[in-house]
Amino acid sequence: MSRTGKSERPTMEMVATLAGVSKITVSRALRGSDLVRPEVRERIVQVAGQVGYRMNVAARSLRTRETRTIAVVIDQIDPGRQSHTDPLILSIIGGLLETLTPAGYSTLLTTNEHFLSSSAVGADGAVMLGQGEGAHRVTQVSAMNLPMVVWGEPVPGVSVKVVGSDNRMGGKLAAEHLVGRGATRLLFLGDVQHPEIAARLEGFREALASSEARLVGALSCPFTAEGGAEAIRGALDAGTAFDAVFAASDFIAAGACDALSARKLSVPGDVAIVGFDDAPIASVHRPSISSIRQDGAEAGHALAHAVIALIEGDTAAPAHALPVELIARETSR
Repeated sequence: MSRTGKSERPTMEMVATLAGVSKITVSRALRGSDLVRPEVRERIVQVAGQVGYRMNVAARSLRTRETRTIAVVIDQIDPGRQSHTDPLILSIIGGLLETLTPAGYSTLLTTNEHFLSSSAVGADGAVMLGQGEGAHRVTQVSAMNLPMVVWGEPVPGVSVKVVGSDNRMGGKLAAEHLVGRGATRLLFLGDVQHPEIAARLEGFREALASSEARLVGALSCPFTAEGGAEAIRGALDAGTAFDAVFAASDFIAAGACDALSARKLSVPGDVAIVGFDDAPIASVHRPSISSIRQDGAEAGHALAHAVIALIEGDTAAPAHALPVELIARETSR
């Protein structure tokens, strides 16, 4: 099959005629509608590809007032504190695409500053990755009154749909693991101004409260290896005695490990370490880093399903926490 003439622009009518179906069936098939039988949908998609036909999304948007676009809004991160190329963020974006694309949605990747300031940004809904300190970014974006889902931790007084990992359970698992191997003086590293990090510390504290071990410090630091290293150097210089570290990210944990080694302290002999995320650095670092694993791809799928449900008017689905698990490696064995 081919176009009937070099200058003839392919149309929906042409696809319908060649596929032996109606125009509305073509429209439904190319939008992935379940109203079209799979074998018919496959035939229509094949015909459309052969003749070079693509739906006029702009015209459809004018008719329906829908853009079929989801804005994925990433919190603008200060240089040196965390990277937009963080493996977890990239994994979540991949999961979003795996769900949104088959559902007929395009994905617009942007930052909160651009999303808030640009009148050219149009979307049917938004997924926000990163709540900002004190969740203030969420409040700003939610004021746009779009169906919105946030990756993070529920915050009292902020009424938005939230999907996130079970951060409190992650903190609990880290504490139980470290105490179980004999740790008695534990140090926490991470910026608790971020709701997810505060929840990890809360779960960590709760687990320690039922043991004879104690938390000797909670030091704020950026989500970077240098941030973790600087925090450890500061604790050692201050004379803080600790035999275990729970870091709010694997990058922080890697920096902490390197700083301890530079001071001739062995890991895990002198100090055991557990990080968070199970990012690639956890397995390739030497020694390899024990970590609380959260599934970025599954998070992306859950966020996509949640925002589509909101767009379709289902506001009843509750927020839920995705499971986490401890991956034990060399830093705590």
